[in-house]
Amino acid sequence: MTDANSYATPNTGKRRRLPLLVMIFMLVLGLGSGLAAPVTEAAGTTYYVDAAQGSDSNPGTSESAAWKTLAKVNSITFNPGDRILLKAGGEWNGQYLDLHGSGAEGNPITVDRYGSGPKPLINFGNTAAGGEGFGIRLRNVSYWEINNLEITSGQQPTDMRRNGVLVVGEGAGAGNFRHIYIRNLDIHDIFGTDRRTGGINFHARGANTALESTWEDILIENNTVINVADTGIQTMTDAFFNSAWTHKFDAFRGVVIRGNVVEKIHRDGILVRAGASPLIEYNKTKSIGEACDVNTSIVNYLEDITVVAAQWAYYTKGAIFQYNEASDTRMLGGDGQPWDFDIEVHDSIYQYNFSYDNEGGTLLVMNNTNNNIFRYNISQNDKDANGVFHLVNGGGNLYVYNNIIYRSGTQNKALTHASNTGMAYYTNNIFYNGASGQYTNSPRMTYDHNSFYGLNSNVPSDPNKITGNPGFISPGTATGLDSADGYKLALSSPLINAGAAVAGNGGQDFFGNPLYNGVPDIGVFEFQGTITPPVTLFQDDFEDGNSSGWTTSGGAWSVEDDGTKALSQNSGTGEALAYTGDASWRNYTYSARVKLLNTFANAGLLFRYADASNYYMFRLNDSGDKAELFKKTAGTLTMVNSVSFAVTPGQWTELKVTVSGSTITASAGGTQLIQWTDTAAQPAGGKIGLRMHSSTARIDDVKVTE
Repeated sequence: MTDANSYATPNTGKRRRLPLLVMIFMLVLGLGSGLAAPVTEAAGTTYYVDAAQGSDSNPGTSESAAWKTLAKVNSITFNPGDRILLKAGGEWNGQYLDLHGSGAEGNPITVDRYGSGPKPLINFGNTAAGGEGFGIRLRNVSYWEINNLEITSGQQPTDMRRNGVLVVGEGAGAGNFRHIYIRNLDIHDIFGTDRRTGGINFHARGANTALESTWEDILIENNTVINVADTGIQTMTDAFFNSAWTHKFDAFRGVVIRGNVVEKIHRDGILVRAGASPLIEYNKTKSIGEACDVNTSIVNYLEDITVVAAQWAYYTKGAIFQYNEASDTRMLGGDGQPWDFDIEVHDSIYQYNFSYDNEGGTLLVMNNTNNNIFRYNISQNDKDANGVFHLVNGGGNLYVYNNIIYRSGTQNKALTHASNTGMAYYTNNIFYNGASGQYTNSPRMTYDHNSFYGLNSNVPSDPNKITGNPGFISPGTATGLDSADGYKLALSSPLINAGAAVAGNGGQDFFGNPLYNGVPDIGVFEFQGTITPPVTLFQDDFEDGNSSGWTTSGGAWSVEDDGTKALSQNSGTGEALAYTGDASWRNYTYSARVKLLNTFANAGLLFRYADASNYYMFRLNDSGDKAELFKKTAGTLTMVNSVSFAVTPGQWTELKVTVSGSTITASAGGTQLIQWTDTAAQPAGGKIGLRMHSSTARIDDVKVTE
């Protein structure tokens, strides 16, 4: 996604001049120089506005003598500490607030409600000032707090810019502004003509020769913005177009956008431009991208758009997006992701976020970005019009670690990606690929200590990968941040204590647990308990030169030196097997290295071996390059599962099987290949061993744990 928009920073606010007599008095007392004397701000005046019972001829300073119209409010220039209170349940139709005056540090001007009942409603309809409509405008002012109002315009046929709240710096009064707080507003059904419109809009406007505006200390908190065009919440500066302006990366400083609900938006959900270290947290976006509910016979002027994202930044440094939720972001002509490091975003972080059912994928990374981090996020069944990660060519370094990408649908695009410039580092992530998606291998990306489960898990070139079931408690069941416990790891998960340490990791996992508890875990959950190490039931490396304790049947068995000593079977005719252990073993993991000695050979691990007529076997078969799972019951040997696996005679391959109840998990070469549940009667327990038929093979480094 590309966008030429931005967001802003500081302003000092004007101070009242001291009366001459007070200044003289201060000089007499010696307070006119040296340390400044403490300043006590005036409390200000409270004004009341009652749409039903008020009168503009009243002084407005009491509930019983309230003003009536918003035009009366607009005619006043307010002072620090003043309060403008609208009566709860009141409705002001065809009216708007165009507020004047500035507060001071520690003494802002406040707009709020009084009394009990619904929030005061400002329905500004088809009104306009200077060619644009708004419910509230703060133009060239500082130190304002706007709280607890409802704002709408309804569907209007006139094509113009409209905003619920417009905070603008422009013209002769432009400059550096401070402290604008917008809280607990319900903004809905407002439709503007272009992307400079929508729910809440901060905008530095002006041509090259105009004064440039910036803002500092912005709070946009706990608002609802629903059914709005063009954008839900945004910051913007014309510095992107004006060569004389300089604040492309810091027009907006000290920005906090928190706890807002943004739904049914024509273009983008929450967009921060030109931000210096903004914090965007605990927001929810849903149905973003041509999602407005309008009567097109009335509102027929909405722009035809092609790219949107839910919560993102542009020309911004040091942004943190955390604890946000995003769903149903639409993929129109492109994009469609919940999260986006867009053009010229640097040193920024997405962490502890939850996304689901977004059409474009999970993360977009545009060109001219660098040193951005995506960590401890959960993506549940995001669609994949652009794959999970869409890294546009020209981007810089990207660090992706300890995330969960869970896909159980029909997605088939890439789960990982790299650009042609910077490096993409994927570490400690869980890729749960129940669909048919692919993985990318590229010289511009690295994998390290990731978990891959499902289709194509053998593709990624991760030297420390873990394949097979990650052992979630209940994956795919989350409906939001507060219901994601299903992505915690069960005590038996192979991903506990299996990750790599990451410096500067944020200090906590998705659930707020401290990092690390011993060796790092893979995924968003850092296990907090104590893991009891497995108990070794049996171990034999044959370095003592004998096979004491093993029983053989058929074949020609001996311990031979193969660089290290190993148990070898050298007869190529008939069935040959060797077994050892205890018939009482039930649930255990059995691993060993196996080497086939002739072409078209087969050999594999016996487990839950009761006798020669009842056992399971997981074997390699060079005839057809297969890994095969067998069950033998009452003398009948039946293949229950088979997968393709490159078998190379003369090469050692580690085989491993885990039996737990009726479930068998089998791996070869460090990759899980088979997981099968025996629904029929099965050997409940038994010994371990090696079997081959018309083949020669060796076994070494045998280990059984529970």
